[in-house]
Amino acid sequence: MKRLLILPIVLFFFVSCISLEQTKQEDKSLSEFAAREKVKEKDAYHYTGKYCTDCHEQAPQRGGSRYLKHGGDYNLLCKCHLEAPNSYIHPVDIKPSKEKEERFPPDLPLQDEKVTCITCHDIYRQCQRRTVDKFSLRGAPYARRTDFCFKCHYKKSYGKLDPHTQLEENGETRVKVCLYCHTEKPDEIRARFEDVKFYGDLAMLCQRCHMIRGNHSGNFNHMVKPSPEILANMTLMEEKFGIILPLDADGKMTCITCHNPHQKGVIPPERAAAKGADSKFRHRLPDRMCIECHQMA
Repeated sequence: MKRLLILPIVLFFFVSCISLEQTKQEDKSLSEFAAREKVKEKDAYHYTGKYCTDCHEQAPQRGGSRYLKHGGDYNLLCKCHLEAPNSYIHPVDIKPSKEKEERFPPDLPLQDEKVTCITCHDIYRQCQRRTVDKFSLRGAPYARRTDFCFKCHYKKSYGKLDPHTQLEENGETRVKVCLYCHTEKPDEIRARFEDVKFYGDLAMLCQRCHMIRGNHSGNFNHMVKPSPEILANMTLMEEKFGIILPLDADGKMTCITCHNPHQKGVIPPERAAAKGADSKFRHRLPDRMCIECHQMA
């Protein structure tokens, strides 16, 4: 009987402790939310000239001490921006590589040899009251924001990859580019189309860059199995003009049925797969593709 009386009491205290802990967590979340809302109430904080003491112990003097709080730790001073660090474009509190250090502009200050908020941002501008020219990147304005990035980073390293530029200047095949679509580099001299391996659906490989879907071309969706009549015409075209018109694994037409995705010179010119590589739109049979396939003449 005593055990039966004790059990409800234990359960009551257990549930009460859980509720108390949940309440503490909720209160903490509400406090954090209120703190963020307080910042919002401060006219987005920057460019108001009102909140010096949030970062400074006392008003700093030009050329003298800045009297920064938190020992000048910008991870704390700029904590509003660091609540979600993965959403920001550049990491902080890192030491530049030796390569970057050699070309680091003198007007971008490091702190203890590390990149911090003030490396890229002139925070003093944000402390001033401004109704216009609200930009803080050092040396701004820039025509493009990335122009600032290329003060340290090599622009060439961040250019878009053109998967159709497949040859080096010396004529060698750029194997890394082959692997943009192929699971392994094909033998461009001997491989047949059925030997070549791709990453997934052929049309989707092209549509990663070429946003063409639906009725293409001639206001008709060509991504279908050709009719027996069209298939016979395609076979005749391959024999007559020495070209290939490959279908996908399901026997459907796809982008590379009509278009040659390879740069001129990748595949030896005597091979059927090389035809059309230097034509406008990379048509495998320039100027006569539609006419021959649909027997329009």
